[in-house]
Amino acid sequence: MRLTELFVPETVVTDLPATDRDAALTAIVADLDAKGFLADAQTALHDVIAREQVMTTGVGHGVAIPHAYTAGVDRLVAGFYRTRPGVDFGATDGLVVDLIFVVLGPRERRREHIRILARISRLLGNADFRDELRRAAAAGDVLNVFRRFGDR
Repeated sequence: MRLTELFVPETVVTDLPATDRDAALTAIVADLDAKGFLADAQTALHDVIAREQVMTTGVGHGVAIPHAYTAGVDRLVAGFYRTRPGVDFGATDGLVVDLIFVVLGPRERRREHIRILARISRLLGNADFRDELRRAAAAGDVLNVFRRFGDR
């Protein structure tokens, strides 16, 4: 599955208003729910926050990848959210997070879920990829960045 099959224009938001981690996660889940991507928003939010409490998903370089296996979705759901100036996710490098990739999946899609996280992580290792995401003005621009850097 290509990343642009998961990250679709409706799940790409370049101006997420948030002041802290939980507000960001709440806004992301509310957005995905309002757009019809969730089966149970309350369960999805509970599971993604519970996962975050186990260990931060702030991976460094201003990036977080909150993710969870949850009964709150019927299929894999992924979203990209950018917030400015950034929020504290307790990232390993101490930097605030402005690029948020969320991946939610049912437990029975665990293998594919892990592959998607690995692909996202690989792309995020490229500073140019991160920089272009920060410059992208709209959802279409973000998806073009995915395509240019390897949408496999």
